[in-house]
Amino acid sequence: MRIGIGVYDDRLSAVGLHLDGRRTDVVVPISSGIEAPLDRLLARFPTSPGDAVDSIAFDLSTVLRRAGDAPLTVVRIAPRPPVERTDEPHVGTAPILHVRGGHTTLGDELAPFDARGFRTAAAGIPGGSRVVITSVGSFANPAHELAAGEILLEHGGPLSVTFSHSFDSNSFATRERTAELNSAMSADAEALTTSLSLISGRRFPGARLSVTRNDGGRVPLSRLAAAPVHSALSGPAIEFVGGASFCGLTEGDLILATASGPILGTMRDEVPAVVPQLRWNGARLATQAAHLVPATRILLHGRVPAPRLVAAVGAELDEGLDDHGAVGADTDLRALGAAVAPLSDWALGVVRAGNATEMAHELRAAEARVHARLVAFGALPSMVRIVESRLVATTYEHARVVSVRVHGVAAEPTGEGAHDAVER
Repeated sequence: MRIGIGVYDDRLSAVGLHLDGRRTDVVVPISSGIEAPLDRLLARFPTSPGDAVDSIAFDLSTVLRRAGDAPLTVVRIAPRPPVERTDEPHVGTAPILHVRGGHTTLGDELAPFDARGFRTAAAGIPGGSRVVITSVGSFANPAHELAAGEILLEHGGPLSVTFSHSFDSNSFATRERTAELNSAMSADAEALTTSLSLISGRRFPGARLSVTRNDGGRVPLSRLAAAPVHSALSGPAIEFVGGASFCGLTEGDLILATASGPILGTMRDEVPAVVPQLRWNGARLATQAAHLVPATRILLHGRVPAPRLVAAVGAELDEGLDDHGAVGADTDLRALGAAVAPLSDWALGVVRAGNATEMAHELRAAEARVHARLVAFGALPSMVRIVESRLVATTYEHARVVSVRVHGVAAEPTGEGAHDAVER
């Protein structure tokens, strides 16, 4: 049995999928704290030995919070500081430490890292600060970011350090912005991970715990604290996956009518189509995300075949959309999406490859890494599928530098007819 749980500010909404195809829906209100409501919710899922709970997936996108009190310091490593303040990426009022260093797209050093200067400047960082370190060219060579991190270990007070090279983008500003948001949510993610693990482990000690991701998949819950930014905006993607599962769509376009308006997306090979960046508050984040756009009459005109249409609970169909054949959901699609979402993993990065043989080798190596990680997540090796594997040109001046993109997924048994039989 698999359980998907949508965590909201005022309630927990769960969908349990039994191996025989039955579905159990449970909603528990939240007044204060998540521990007691989660325990009550899980107590509603008594199972027989032949239908034991082996997987619990959480969607936490609504409740992941940004830290509001911890001071932030930004460290920017580049050959030279900007000529004017206006040339810098915007990070609000956070102090910025400029350090000499950086690398080229090939990973060659542009300027030596000024370790002595940074050690002196780092002494002024307040204790308990969050520190985000971004270096020019760190997507190709993170050596200077790591060197700065080692110096911060000498700092007297506790620090939270986030490196921009952990996020795949050749844009300095995008990596820094993503690292800053990730840093701001880490403390809340750690607290949620601990609470959910303790309560779930007490009720179902044998169940694998996972958290949803922005790409419409999920990863082990233990990975949430390291990279909460990849789960912070997963709600629409997971609701879309739930809508596709509800109407049985594995390939093609789907319009999902939600409380905030209709969205359009595409299922390819049983997973949502994905884009490499996600817009957040008008800016780009370096996170793989399901490609969902507002469904407008102009965008839908002439599509053949016509997209499937699913209406989430509480959603009203837009007058501009043809509601012929629309399916009205009778369950929380976000919770259903969490239950059916596949395990997901990516291999992303910049490599040197000058001919077809080297490119093929890099792709095979990346696919092997993804396959191994998914198996480590708990997937059966026979269930792992590589749904995207390609090389992408990066910059015109370096023909031997290419970007690797490999996406693997692994589904688990959920039973058939997830929308047929319901127990409440």
